[in-house]
Amino acid sequence: MKRDHIVEEELWRSIPVYFVSFLAIGVLGYTGYVRIGGISTFVLAFIVTAIHFTLMVRYRKKEYLTDPSLSSVMDHMLKRQKPERKNTGYTELRPNLRPVLTMMIIAYLVFRYAV
Repeated sequence: MKRDHIVEEELWRSIPVYFVSFLAIGVLGYTGYVRIGGISTFVLAFIVTAIHFTLMVRYRKKEYLTDPSLSSVMDHMLKRQKPERKNTGYTELRPNLRPVLTMMIIAYLVFRYAV
């Protein structure tokens, strides 16, 4: 039986995603932003993890991404697809900082509204 390495990598990655989503939902429930019971926190964290797992596996298989690092996946997702031009010798010399900026904004928003 041949194992799919993308599914296996995302399955291992979903373990920390489960714990982070469990903690985030627990903090939201503890502070009063969300009214959920004890067992509902486990179920909701599992649902968030299953959605993350499914989306990442589909995206990586669709785009044939074999590098499992989050930075390469984010860089590929946020890369601007340039239309084909007659001048193919043009290359952009600036580094692509869009994925880093996007992750910083998301982290700030999560920190701002979770605390």
